[in-house]
Amino acid sequence: MDLEGRLCRIFLLCLLAVQQSGAEVTQDNTNPGSDTSYFFYQDQSYPRDCKDIQDQCSTENATGAQIIQPDGYDAPFWVFCSGDWTVIQRRSDSLMNFSREWDGYRDGFGFTNANHWLGNGKVAHLTNQKTYELRIDIETESGLTGFISYGSFRIIDEFSDYSLVSVGRSNDNLESAVTWCPTNTIPGNCNRCIATCADPSGTVDCSNDCGGIQQTCICPPNYLMDGTNCIRQEECGCYKEGHGVIAGGVSYVTSDCSERCACSSGVLSCVSQSCDRDATCKEVDGVKSCSCNEGFAGNGLRCTRTINRDCYDIMRYVSTQSGEYAITPSGWTGGPFNVNCNMTIDGGGWTVIQRRVQTSSRYDFNRDWETYKSGFGSYSRGFWIGNEQLYYLTNQGEYELRIDMVNRDLSAYHAKYDLFRINAESDNYKLSGLGSFTGTAGYNSMTHQHNKYFSTRDRDNDGTSQYHCADYFDGGWWYGRDPGNHCINCDLNWMYTYHSSTIGFWYNLPGSDDLLYTEMKIRPRGAN
Repeated sequence: MDLEGRLCRIFLLCLLAVQQSGAEVTQDNTNPGSDTSYFFYQDQSYPRDCKDIQDQCSTENATGAQIIQPDGYDAPFWVFCSGDWTVIQRRSDSLMNFSREWDGYRDGFGFTNANHWLGNGKVAHLTNQKTYELRIDIETESGLTGFISYGSFRIIDEFSDYSLVSVGRSNDNLESAVTWCPTNTIPGNCNRCIATCADPSGTVDCSNDCGGIQQTCICPPNYLMDGTNCIRQEECGCYKEGHGVIAGGVSYVTSDCSERCACSSGVLSCVSQSCDRDATCKEVDGVKSCSCNEGFAGNGLRCTRTINRDCYDIMRYVSTQSGEYAITPSGWTGGPFNVNCNMTIDGGGWTVIQRRVQTSSRYDFNRDWETYKSGFGSYSRGFWIGNEQLYYLTNQGEYELRIDMVNRDLSAYHAKYDLFRINAESDNYKLSGLGSFTGTAGYNSMTHQHNKYFSTRDRDNDGTSQYHCADYFDGGWWYGRDPGNHCINCDLNWMYTYHSSTIGFWYNLPGSDDLLYTEMKIRPRGAN
């Protein structure tokens, strides 16, 4: 094997064995007869090797040029410590001449922080204090790194020509003996906690199983593990506390969309932000972002209304004047349709769904199922918005209902419910949602109609075969029989002349129960 062609630099390092510093030294029998004993001396005031320094200092303090004095050596001297390894040789280029005479190798030469030989006299005293192991780190011209480790290493004194008397393992086939490390990795001590792109501090991922191996291939400083490769830290992206690594060129938005962060060339920049009032912070394609709500367009930080879903949208984005406007509820596929908007009562934004006045003709509200489904009438004389339109309106969010009434005494009353919703035609437009009652109408008469199906003269859904409420009262409503055999406690769509020219009925109104004017209207819950 042509070592000169393959090896660019060689490091020889010795590391204290697993026995504790200061433990009793025993006879080395790995090579009987080669030497009679180890050197025995009293402890010195200086550390005896880099392991002593490592035990006393942090890793940061131990690495670098340090002063030691092995047992029996006459004076302290400088060495280079790589963690708890004491470096006895380094050669990284051909600038320093290693072709030296005996005295040069005995006393040592070179520079502690660069190419050097520590000196055979120092190495002899060093390796005869305890049992040491030898590690040789190698890097090839192509950038591959590797190492060879020997279980023990000791040389004896100058009288015996610094003979190598103890080496734990020898292998003449360097190619098979060397553990080669992949590109961008270096030999090092196995650590169960690995610094990765996702965990740069190396405090979370501590699942690495060293398998009893002390030396392995690790990432050098400023490199992090990405899968099975070591890459430069800036190539990982940027680390953000609580999130992890943000890849270069990728934006990250916090879970509440209050902050947007981006990574560029390893530099993290974050800016505060807030979603538009007509946007929602939600996950899109795996990424949190502000997204404009239905009927709006924009980047989520600014949204512009494109579709008005009800009169509350009209009041917010178009006009605060009562009148007729076109709306398109969410999910509605029939195109925009006109509605009457009340912008004055109770804060405004109300979509009027029913109105009756005393001038309405006798049969204005005695209509069949299909007419109630699509709607009928005029805003001035009286109208019903249409059950299909009402279904889409009340199912695009939570809506409240307000009913304004004038009785035969010309007294005005109102009833308000904090929830109002009907089901689809497949469920006979059932009044499925009716919330808490407030207002001046006295009795909660509408509660009897809760969970009742809509009925018309040609569609009897009142729940009994013995009686047809819609046919009897000549109107369309959420009729249903109760234990007292009553169809209604209120009916705002019944026939005109049932009680002396009245157009509706509200049970137990503070004044007369008979009504001359009614108006039902809805708006988003909590809009006021």
